[in-house]
Amino acid sequence: MQALDTATLPQRDRAEAMITYLREVALAPKVVLHDPDRAFMSSRVHDLGQVQLVHLRRSGLFIEVTRERDDCAPVVAMMLGSKARATREQFGHTLDQRAGAVDMVELNHPHRTWNHTSRNGWCLKLPADSLVLPAATIRRARPMLLSSPLQRVYASHLRMLTRMVPALVQDPGADQVGAATVALTRAVITSAAGSDVHTREALHDSLLPRIEVYVREHLCDPELGPAVIASAHHVSVRLLYRVLADAGLQLEQWIIDQRLDGARAELASAAGSRRSIASVAHQWAFATPAHFSRRFREKYGVTPREWQRAHR
Repeated sequence: MQALDTATLPQRDRAEAMITYLREVALAPKVVLHDPDRAFMSSRVHDLGQVQLVHLRRSGLFIEVTRERDDCAPVVAMMLGSKARATREQFGHTLDQRAGAVDMVELNHPHRTWNHTSRNGWCLKLPADSLVLPAATIRRARPMLLSSPLQRVYASHLRMLTRMVPALVQDPGADQVGAATVALTRAVITSAAGSDVHTREALHDSLLPRIEVYVREHLCDPELGPAVIASAHHVSVRLLYRVLADAGLQLEQWIIDQRLDGARAELASAAGSRRSIASVAHQWAFATPAHFSRRFREKYGVTPREWQRAHR
């Protein structure tokens, strides 16, 4: 994880550090700060396989890339809109940022960005080559991205990643999540560009890893079930079960196993050692403490109380 926090630097060095950093990550030879004396930035870059999820908090600025960069591999940035005012221009199309929506910039090609106010938001960076799409398709998609029928699905996926990224980076399946995100990025771009065949292929490739991420985030929701999961991914329950069966997963047992693993880790933690078994069972969406204790013992060979006492 790469990081920059100008709060750790002397005031006189912050503007220069911010400009230097942005020239590297945004491939921008020109960076103009609205108020250099009060400029600030904190940045965290999280690696998920082929993709990078970048969190930026920074003061207002203007960024301009005046020529095509041929000294590095092409990079596409998918910008998740925040409430801050921002405008981006590339290839003759100027778009205002919309909160909750996703815009796209090809960082290696000439573009301009106006961040009219301070910004606290996220973007996804990925190698353009990973999309396996013609450059013309990517370029054609950008003006139509906001109207793509997959825009909401894609934005929802990125927001979910931002909430889970600290845990995801440490997860053995981080590369798979990155691959699913590349496939979904490909799907939303081809959808906006009007290529239906590529869209269907990319959606299919990304479905299972997206389901896995979604389930992991909603494990503590007692309403989590096949209908909810299928609806969130705009597929039928029948297709959901078929995709999981192809991967050797039985949905209900898979969810219970993950809930049990989460509860087991909770009971072994310092905070969990002081909690009641009933409250832990409720947190992990088990119907009753008795049901929780029975399933826990079946899987681990000890009761939740015995496990908790052993880790105090």
